[in-house]
Amino acid sequence: MKMTTETTTQDIWLAAVACQNGYELCDLRKLGDRKLFVFEDSEAFQLLKRDYYWHQAKVDPLKFKKAIRELKALTVEG
Repeated sequence: MKMTTETTTQDIWLAAVACQNGYELCDLRKLGDRKLFVFEDSEAFQLLKRDYYWHQAKVDPLKFKKAIRELKALTVEG
């Protein structure tokens, strides 16, 4: 049985970058009055995260806008 590890972020912008780059949101958890976005962890995800924080991540503006809208809707619903 393969164990999967997860990585989390409270950063909706990072979550949107991940989603528009093909990473699927695994879960959305409550963290007090905030939300925690959960993704399956991988070396590739960590590289994307590094690029995001180093201002080197590439995004398609329209896909990014769509991802932000979808994540915001989830945070309001959930």
